Amino acid sequence: MRSRLATYPGIVTHDAPIAPLASGRPGLRELREAALTPRMLGILALIVAAAIVCANLGAWQIDRAFERADAARAAEAAALSDAAPDALTEVLEPGAHVMGAMVGHPYEVTGTFDPAGEVLVPDRLVDGESGYLVVTPLRVDGTDAWLAVVRGWSASAEGLPPAPPEPVTLTGAITAGEAFENLALPAGQVDSISPAYFAGTWGLPIYNAYLVPDAESTAALGGLAVVPAPSLDGGTGVDLRNLAYAVQWYVFGGFALFVWYRLVRDDVLARREDAQAALAAPAAAGGGGTPERPEA
Repeated sequence: MRSRLATYPGIVTHDAPIAPLASGRPGLRELREAALTPRMLGILALIVAAAIVCANLGAWQIDRAFERADAARAAEAAALSDAAPDALTEVLEPGAHVMGAMVGHPYEVTGTFDPAGEVLVPDRLVDGESGYLVVTPLRVDGTDAWLAVVRGWSASAEGLPPAPPEPVTLTGAITAGEAFENLALPAGQVDSISPAYFAGTWGLPIYNAYLVPDAESTAALGGLAVVPAPSLDGGTGVDLRNLAYAVQWYVFGGFALFVWYRLVRDDVLARREDAQAALAAPAAAGGGGTPERPEA
């Protein structure tokens, strides 16, 4: 844009150009120069400190969410362990699916072990140590169906105590059987507690579940290490409210950094306006140009 000039007879005037106002998004160089000023670096230090506080609060909320879930699971497990056991044969039929509400509840079952069908399941952790689950088929009284019983855990596959030959009454928790995978393992070992696979070796009928005896019943079966009861299904998930709070803290931290970027951007635009004002001031003060007298 060029300045407007007054026209006088016999006087020649020269237009004085005025630089146009810079427009468009700030460039990286402009942003870098504005960001490295002492003022912006000081603001950045405060905002980074605030973002770190927000991140720590978010992590704390996540820990709280899982702590509450663990506490809920422990409370429910304790309540189930104190409950009177039900007879397994009265609540579950051979081949029927295990309902989620049944997992973790104590059940009582009577039968006789068949040591010939015993298998080991390797690479199972108990108290952070890898070892073997000892799984022995139990012929359940009243149904003559097979039930896979985890007699206990052993760090070694050698020197295992034998299953008692006489009929036993066991109390423990049940859960649904696992999926079978055909892995290359030594004889007498399987990769999972799969009733579908056991049906091919033990025969039918068979329960579509396996039993994990409690500490008292495990001790009566030969001294193997106690296996933790199956995990509970539903009702004890992660606390969603604490997770929502964690997300909010992370959003606050990210928003603080965004605010600093906007401050830098606004500073760049302010510098542009100041530079434009400095260029326009001399033109406005000179009245638009310097007149020249005509030659005589």
